[in-house]
Amino acid sequence: MILHLTRYVLLIVIASTGITSIAAEKNKKPAPPGDFEKGLSAYEKKDFATALMLWFPLAETGDAQAQFRLGKMYLDQKDKRKDPAEAANWITKSAQQNYVEAQTLLGQMYLKGVGVKRSFRKSADWLLKAARANDPKAQYILAKLYYYGDGVPRSAGKAAYWYTKAAKLDHTGAQNKLALMYLNGDGLKKKNKKGLKWLETAANAGNTRAQINLAKLYLGSDAVKTDHTMAYNWYKKAAELGNAEAQNRLGEMLEQATGTKKDTKQAFDWYQKAAQQDYAASHYNMGRAYVHGYGTKKDIKKAVAAFHKAAEKGHGKAQMDLGVAYYTGRGVAPDSVIAYAWFYVAAASNVKDARKNKNVLYKKLPTEDKKKAVSLATEYKRKYFSKP
Repeated sequence: MILHLTRYVLLIVIASTGITSIAAEKNKKPAPPGDFEKGLSAYEKKDFATALMLWFPLAETGDAQAQFRLGKMYLDQKDKRKDPAEAANWITKSAQQNYVEAQTLLGQMYLKGVGVKRSFRKSADWLLKAARANDPKAQYILAKLYYYGDGVPRSAGKAAYWYTKAAKLDHTGAQNKLALMYLNGDGLKKKNKKGLKWLETAANAGNTRAQINLAKLYLGSDAVKTDHTMAYNWYKKAAELGNAEAQNRLGEMLEQATGTKKDTKQAFDWYQKAAQQDYAASHYNMGRAYVHGYGTKKDIKKAVAAFHKAAEKGHGKAQMDLGVAYYTGRGVAPDSVIAYAWFYVAAASNVKDARKNKNVLYKKLPTEDKKKAVSLATEYKRKYFSKP
């Protein structure tokens, strides 16, 4: 009986102690925010001057997080304080204290020569530190360095190793690259099933490059059965996420009735969306649409303007069509010298009939125009030729 009473009393004491502790926890006031948190709050409100004022003393006393934030402000031109060299100074101090975000950013700065002298070797060194600390962004960039042999000995195997690490940490860019290595047997044993799995993982997570690559597989490959409708659907997903290449390709599929019903009006709309991002092929496709009245009214002047935009970005077929426009005077005042120059650049891109047109036109030019034509052609090639 005494034993039972003792246990009962003990339970009451324990229970009341617990209740007192819970009540004390509820009544306990949260610690006031420190200067770093105050700076973060000011930063989020775009009060960059206050954030700088609060973080600077902390950075000077060796706070790695404050040093990183301060460096980012100088790098990103917050409060009109862009100073890449000062940014590199603070980010280096933070990276030297093993602050992983700083190590990754410093690696990128050395890669591009921002605030520091460009050095692939130093870039790889800093990225390796962050990659070993499991930063997926660092792992992804380091994998690319190994793949191309920049700053490190070229090794497709090590590239695959780091891509795998990052892919497993849900880095969709790494998942896409790893998929391509499996699909192409590049640095890894060719495994279509595994490649397709990684590609679908990245695509379903919204990676537009992976969505485009999946679309290309469905248009014809040994990895999946050809399915134009699936290709169209994946291009559409990427297009709706704003990818210009996918928007242009979707327009072409709508125009050609590939994997979907023919709809030239909708095709033209997608060409316009891509053209707004200055995508060369979409400027060319808009030019064609204006010439033939595909999904829009015929307008030769607008066609020539669109061809110009595409040609100046190195689009060979647009350069050829511009040559024809200037030779015939369709949409522009006829000018054989300019026509020759555009044929010349198109010929360098191996566009069909461009070389023949160039040679035929040159023979027809008056002697005094031949020198002008060659001079202009040389200038156009320097400015507008892009290797295919």
